[in-house]
Amino acid sequence: MTRLSNLAVLAAVALVTTLAGCAQQAQPVTQSATAPEEPPATPPPPQPAAQEQGPPALNTEGFADEPALKDVFFAPDRADLGREGAAIMLGNARWLLARWLISNLDYVVLIEGHADDKGTRDDNLAIAELRAKAVASFLRGMSVPDARLQTISYGSDRPVCMDKSDACAAKNRRVHFRMKLQ
Repeated sequence: MTRLSNLAVLAAVALVTTLAGCAQQAQPVTQSATAPEEPPATPPPPQPAAQEQGPPALNTEGFADEPALKDVFFAPDRADLGREGAAIMLGNARWLLARWLISNLDYVVLIEGHADDKGTRDDNLAIAELRAKAVASFLRGMSVPDARLQTISYGSDRPVCMDKSDACAAKNRRVHFRMKLQ
């Protein structure tokens, strides 16, 4: 193996985590014949529908484009940075670190994952999320504090190019950056 994609690594981590959780044995329940039975517990009250929908949506209000941060582009169905992406990210990380050191202001970076319109909406959201997380991981590796990074996946919902060409699809497979002062 010369190179693993971030997608394969994340899938392997998820598999190992799942298998580790399944490997735990349940403790046997023993009940004494002389112990009285306890009445069944009262079920908890039903939760409002808003809480059943998962974590709250990320508030993207107040973020603005930062021209100094360059978009990173990806090959079809890939979430790894590659050489060109790593070079762009190195420049982005250096700019962010210098900006924070010089200004001493609390900026937050929104890392937006995007995909082309090939495949299902769920698949596009998933690959775009992996792309955003790969970029965030790179920045953390370059000492950008995790507390200053937020990721969001837009999948193919926010294209920059609408044509049905391969060149246009390549422009949509990207990670884009926005910033705001916290």
